[in-house]
Amino acid sequence: MEEEKDNRPLVKDLLEKHASQLVELRNILEKEESYSKDHYDNLWMLRFLLSHKKVSKASAAAISTMNFRKERKINELGDIRHKMIDHLEAETSDRNFEIHRKHMKFCHSPLAIIYALPDPDRGLIQILTPKYMDQENFVKEISLEETVEVTLYGNEIIFQVLDDITRRTGKLTKLLRITDLTDYALKDVNLEYLKRHSAATKALEDHYPGLLGSSIVNNPPTWCNATWKVIKHLFPKRVQERVAFVSPNKNPKDAKCFLKYVVRENLWEKFGGNNPEWPPASPSQLWKGK
Repeated sequence: MEEEKDNRPLVKDLLEKHASQLVELRNILEKEESYSKDHYDNLWMLRFLLSHKKVSKASAAAISTMNFRKERKINELGDIRHKMIDHLEAETSDRNFEIHRKHMKFCHSPLAIIYALPDPDRGLIQILTPKYMDQENFVKEISLEETVEVTLYGNEIIFQVLDDITRRTGKLTKLLRITDLTDYALKDVNLEYLKRHSAATKALEDHYPGLLGSSIVNNPPTWCNATWKVIKHLFPKRVQERVAFVSPNKNPKDAKCFLKYVVRENLWEKFGGNNPEWPPASPSQLWKGK
């Protein structure tokens, strides 16, 4: 059996390795009106350095992000982890962002979007099931700007969860996104829907560096590989590089792709693990009292 490994890098090692660059980056950011020492510490800046490599590029992205967050009043939102979509609730509630409530109206099942945290000290897992999404009516009723808003608040919630885990464990933690294409028909694919979401992702990718660890496509239909070759240019290059297509129930070795983020004991059987629980427990329960 493939050994389960947690190979997340230690934050202290990364901070030591990039210490001089972080000093240089901070000196640049401190000159900006949108800078806040309470919100933009070394760990926050480290994500930009790791993503952009050079201080010049990291500073440009960080300044753009600080300005964006000031304009959108993101820091004023505070802790919003409790606003995460809960797939075990039949309907969304006032606890959720209004735009997320509107978005979920175009899902045939609350299981369309699942968040799971099988190990509270490992990464957050997002599971998307497109067959439950009414893509055609989503495009008709939700604008591009609203799609950006859906993605923005979703990213902020995910970032806050991952940032908390990173600070508690001392290990740089990222998101595992699983897109489950089991029984997904080609006729249900809406190209405009994909364009809309890829545009929103591109608009926000520099504001949330290092958020996505891997994007695993589970049980892709036979038509999927050819379709991906046609549409992959719509997605940011960083997303393309993190995509893997797997069929663990046909090829048990494929399960190893998940084990960087979850131990086999906690990985669900449908993804090649040993956990019979489905649907997963919702981590939003951890923060609902906030």
